[in-house]
Amino acid sequence: MTISRLSEKLYISPQVGPADAAEAAKLGIRSVICNRPDGEEPGQPSAEQATAWFAEAGITSFHHQPVLAPQINADDARRFAEQLAAVDGPVLAYCRTGTRSSLLWAIGQAENGRQANELIAEIQQKTGLDLSPFAGKLLS
Repeated sequence: MTISRLSEKLYISPQVGPADAAEAAKLGIRSVICNRPDGEEPGQPSAEQATAWFAEAGITSFHHQPVLAPQINADDARRFAEQLAAVDGPVLAYCRTGTRSSLLWAIGQAENGRQANELIAEIQQKTGLDLSPFAGKLLS
């Protein structure tokens, strides 16, 4: 699994496992946001299981904000931003691929005046994720 730094305070990753929790702790991550609904696909670890992995690694701040990319809206992005702001230190947000977590951050950035094409390019460069199918969500 790859943990990518998207901003000063935010790291993004696809689905995590126990070794990823240990890696996150080594990076100094203080909190985790899971944007993946439980039971999205067979064999997927639950948010409860991930919470235990991160707690074992010393990261006890875990938030579950499940979203589906097509339905993500400004309220979801605001809630995500509030969770980021409430933590002192880096945050790891994850979902199946990292796209939803990146999109939540990008919508908040767009609402603060950043351009969609700039955000799409930055996310592509830093994480390898393509948010161009969601460009419409980044236009304010």
